[in-house]
Amino acid sequence: MALFNTDLMALTVLLIAIGAFIGLNKLISYLLRSTKRLTVEQKNKSNFAFKLISIVVIVFLAIEGFPSFGNIDPEIAAVLTGSISTALAFASSEIFANILSGLLLFIIDPFDLGHIVKIKGKKGIVKKITFTKVVIETFNNIMIEITNNEIVNSNIINYTIELQDIETFEDFKNKIQSPQDKGKARIDFDLNDKLRDYKEEMEEIYDVFIEKNYEQIHSYTFRMRFEYDKFRIKIDRISKLCDEYKQNFGFKPRFHIVWFGNRIGVKFRILTFKTQNVVQYQPKFAHELYKISMGEEKF
Repeated sequence: MALFNTDLMALTVLLIAIGAFIGLNKLISYLLRSTKRLTVEQKNKSNFAFKLISIVVIVFLAIEGFPSFGNIDPEIAAVLTGSISTALAFASSEIFANILSGLLLFIIDPFDLGHIVKIKGKKGIVKKITFTKVVIETFNNIMIEITNNEIVNSNIINYTIELQDIETFEDFKNKIQSPQDKGKARIDFDLNDKLRDYKEEMEEIYDVFIEKNYEQIHSYTFRMRFEYDKFRIKIDRISKLCDEYKQNFGFKPRFHIVWFGNRIGVKFRILTFKTQNVVQYQPKFAHELYKISMGEEKF
C-alpha cells in the first residue's frame, strides 16, 4: 500500500523532502565547519552520515509513495521493473561502486580532510570527500579528483598523524618517530649536530604541541638519489640547508641514508604542525636539494 493517496501528493512530498534535505545538508555542513568542539574527523563522519540518511529517505519515498505503481498489471510491472533495473545497473554501476567504496572508506577511515596523502602516486592535501570521489590539491595547486573505487584499490600513504590521544612525552615520541629514528635502525648522516640534540628536538616539538594544543602533525617524507662523487661534501651542504629551512617548517628537516650503491638514496623527513608550511616550502626545499645533487651548488 502506497504512503500517499494520490500521485500528485506523493510528488509534492518528494520534491519538498528533496529541497528540505538539500537545505538541511548545507545548514549542517555550515554548523559543523563553524564549531570548534568537534575534530575534523568527527565533522566529516557526521556530515557523511546525514547525507547517507537523506538519500535513503528520498529513495524510500520515491519507491513507496506513489499509489499508481500498485495499479500496474503484475506482468507489465515485472517487465518494466526488470528493464529499468537492467538499464539502471548499466548506467549507474560505476556510481554505485563508488558509493559502496565510499562507505568502505568511511568505515576504514584511512584519511580525513586536511590530511597530506599519497594516492595513486599523487601527493597532496585532501580538500573534499564525497560519496563518489575525493579531491586532493597537489603542491603545485592542481586539483585532482580520484574516484572512491580507485582509492580502495590503491595504496594509500597518509603523512598526517592524529594527536588526540597523546598523554605523555613518550606517547608523543613513539607516535611520530620513523623507523630510522629508533635504536640501531637509525642511520643519520646529519653530521652538523652529531645527533646529540635529537631528544632535545623531540622535546621542543612536544612543548609546542602542548602549548598550542594541536590536533595533528604532518610527517612528510620524500626520497632523492645522489651520485657517489663528492657525496661527503654534498652531505655537509644538505645539513646546512636543513638548518636554513628550520624557520620555514618550524623544525629542522631530517635525512637518512636508505640505499648505498652506485647511487646513494637519501630519505628526507619534514615535521610540521601547519599544512601550509609543506605546501609553500617543500617544493622550494626539494629544488634546492636537486641543485646540490646535480652539483650546481658551489662547494
